[in-house]
Amino acid sequence: MINSDLLKSFIAAADTGSFSAAARQLGRQQSTISSNIAKLEDELSVVLFDRKGKYPQVTEAGLALYDSAKLALDSAERFENSAALISAGSPVSLTIAFDEDLPLSPFMTWLQHIHKKYPIMQVRLVRKPSTQIFELVKNNQIDLALTPSLESNSSFYEFTAVGHIRYIFACGRQHPFRHKRQISNDDLATSTQVVASSMLESQLIQAVAMSSQRWYCEGYETLLAALQANIGWAFIAVDQSAPLPEGIVSFKPDFSATHHSAQYDIIWPKNKILSEIECQLRDQLATVVANMNKQT
Repeated sequence: MINSDLLKSFIAAADTGSFSAAARQLGRQQSTISSNIAKLEDELSVVLFDRKGKYPQVTEAGLALYDSAKLALDSAERFENSAALISAGSPVSLTIAFDEDLPLSPFMTWLQHIHKKYPIMQVRLVRKPSTQIFELVKNNQIDLALTPSLESNSSFYEFTAVGHIRYIFACGRQHPFRHKRQISNDDLATSTQVVASSMLESQLIQAVAMSSQRWYCEGYETLLAALQANIGWAFIAVDQSAPLPEGIVSFKPDFSATHHSAQYDIIWPKNKILSEIECQLRDQLATVVANMNKQT
């Protein structure tokens, strides 16, 4: 296997046009760059630079090998970085679950951070009702999950309380409620309500379902699509730090004199000891939830 320092010297010299410039770029002595390139030429039995003029010129053979050298160097650096992450305690795989009734958009930057900082980590994203998430955590099939808080303490998971997420009454821009000044309980009860399917598995169905005319939607995105199509009204979680999704407006029924929210927790299996990196990711996720409560 070719030493990565030799490849770095070759690539830097080809990019900068001289051994001295390559030395400055890499923070090495010019003699080191020259020696490394000579060693690489010996190992490959190929002349990479024509040294007859004032400045070395990359040969045709060198140009032909340049892209492969960059790929080989990138691959070697990824290998070294991945090994360092694993040595530092980074999990090789991570399963993260989100309550399906939450919007995913606030968490995209956090997920991008995971992808960029831990490229070797295989991540599995799960979107399910909270009741199913709790069951998967119980069976050690999920590493970290964001779910509504359970009223009673659990014997099968650990948790960190991360605060409340705001819920609002919402409908589409063409829904009759959009232009109605006062919306009574009777108005809600006689208009189609879009309800999350997860409520069917929850004791909250009696508190949440206010209309006998209902559409049930599986997942936040499906529920949102029904609202955007002006099918009905709904009670949905929102990210206060961002505008409402396109085509969605909020309204306030006559009976609603206060803000509505639900407590959320980050949970993980009881017998699982979080690695240092998992603890960092948990704390970062908690920060994302906290930022969702900052109004624009």
